[in-house]
Amino acid sequence: MSTHEESNSEYPRKIRDFQVLSTIKPSEWTEIELHNSHRQMSDLSPWLNEQGTHIHSQVIQEIERRGV
Repeated sequence: MSTHEESNSEYPRKIRDFQVLSTIKPSEWTEIELHNSHRQMSDLSPWLNEQGTHIHSQVIQEIERRGV
């Protein structure tokens, strides 16, 4: 195993696809899934439809609820 692989092994890489995440409540998402989705949705916010905006709002509320 290379040094690069070793340093990345401590970082969780099992992030579920957004299609899977959209079928479960954000309260069941991992912190990394919340932060990753929030970053992506923030970047895409000008193009989100009503449903996307609602999911993004739920993600933000869950991040705030957890205090992360």
